[in-house]
Amino acid sequence: MIDIFLGPKQYIQREGLLRETAKYLQPYGKRPLILGDSLVLSIVRPLLEDQLRQAGFSPSFVLFGEECCLKEINRLLDAARTQNADFIIGTGGGKVLDTSRCVANRLNFPLITIPTSAATCSAASAVSVIYENGVRLETINGKGADLVLVDSGIIARAPSRLLSSGMGDALAKWYEGKPIFDRMTEPDQATAAAMTLSTQAREIIFKLGLEAKQDVDAKKNSPTVERIIETNLLSTGVIGSLGGSKFRIAVAHALLYGLTVMPQAHHHLHGEMVSWGILVQLCLEKNEEELKILIPLFAKLGIPITLKALGMTNLEDPLFWEGLKRTCAKGSSVHFMPFPVDEKKLVAAILEADERARAWQ
Repeated sequence: MIDIFLGPKQYIQREGLLRETAKYLQPYGKRPLILGDSLVLSIVRPLLEDQLRQAGFSPSFVLFGEECCLKEINRLLDAARTQNADFIIGTGGGKVLDTSRCVANRLNFPLITIPTSAATCSAASAVSVIYENGVRLETINGKGADLVLVDSGIIARAPSRLLSSGMGDALAKWYEGKPIFDRMTEPDQATAAAMTLSTQAREIIFKLGLEAKQDVDAKKNSPTVERIIETNLLSTGVIGSLGGSKFRIAVAHALLYGLTVMPQAHHHLHGEMVSWGILVQLCLEKNEEELKILIPLFAKLGIPITLKALGMTNLEDPLFWEGLKRTCAKGSSVHFMPFPVDEKKLVAAILEADERARAWQ
């Protein structure tokens, strides 16, 4: 059986794109509710507000409350109704874009996403992760964006840490998907396409990732940066849609979501935690070849890969063990692996990954 949510309907990427936003929004309504945090709105509002008003739109800019949670979703639903909005624009990073997707889905409104970094694939995804007090509550499959507008100039001027994080998240699609795919005797065409795309994304990051980081460090957009932005945002989002819930995640994402009970986990980006989780998964798989490739790559990309760098040196912390318990709970994606995974094996893999990362450094 195939059961997937596809998105986005349209994706446009080029430098300076936000200066032409109004012409792309005409089919969706006249009263957009535009969501973003204070930093992002300080970037996009000056580019959007005057041009939208001159084109006959009545935009309402609303400050995002920093967490994709039920309380925030309900607050923004009320704001959309109060402002008489007729479509939703999410601007910024993963949490605000996930929240925008939930709001648009609940209202059955068109959704436009404007990512200002390439740290996750949320802009082109059909999935939202809901949190409660910082801890993952649930994952909702649903609405993909009707339109994704990517101004690559803005993304190239963002800190390279965000681009590196997105590369780690993109690589996870291959590393988490492959052991699942390899067990499929007759994969459907959508899953096979996801595997092909994830293989291509991996090759692109291996070839161009470090150069793209260097260009962004120099505040320079380039064809290389454009290619990595496309990989982090579009390719990874489409892979997640095509592959569905039983292809896109395994140990790395399960570990990330389980450890959200630890305050330390919230000091790091989604893709940084996922990158570390890939190394833990590879230790579980005893995959020497890939560990030798990824540890140097992640280190050069500036991704934290040791327990010290992640602030998780106290493995006696009850929250750490609570996180492992959540990671290995019934229904967790760790159980998509072709062998049993329990807390004992996970701890051993975590310690091995840390030892290997420290040895390389």
